[in-house]
Amino acid sequence: MNRVALERLDLKPGERVVEVGFGGGDLLASILAAPVTATGIDRSEAMVARARRRFRREIADGKLGLLAGSAESLPVPSESFDKACSVNALYFWPDPSAVLAEFARVLLPHGCLVLAFQTPQGVRQWPGHVHGFHAYGVGEVSRLMEEAGFARPAVALGQTRNLGEFACLTSRKT
Repeated sequence: MNRVALERLDLKPGERVVEVGFGGGDLLASILAAPVTATGIDRSEAMVARARRRFRREIADGKLGLLAGSAESLPVPSESFDKACSVNALYFWPDPSAVLAEFARVLLPHGCLVLAFQTPQGVRQWPGHVHGFHAYGVGEVSRLMEEAGFARPAVALGQTRNLGEFACLTSRKT
């Protein structure tokens, strides 16, 4: 899923990228391999602390900033990023419309958003789904993105080794 999200980001030199809900930081590490500046935002202080240890060199070099914060109220100025992404975090957002509005706020005009998530079929294959995960369909997420000010997203479907089907939606801020 991270590989597909990274491909869809189509990073260019000098771009500013934000990942929201970076968790263990695997996608963040791939983003940092490109000649870009990145910001990671996660609601978990523990994940932020872990990432600060993992990426101390990138932070010291000014390639990466890490922040603890809510996806519904991103702690960054408006129009700060060329591209934004989130992988496997959608299920945790109490108000996905508010999060997508925040992505629209922090992206530059025509900025790119990439969202990757397990489809309802994929979520049901994971035993942890019984703990309150909300499964979103591609159509529902597409509609929410459009309502937040993004163009109709391009959809890529894939399969993970362990967790089944996922979707990766890519769109531009209109």
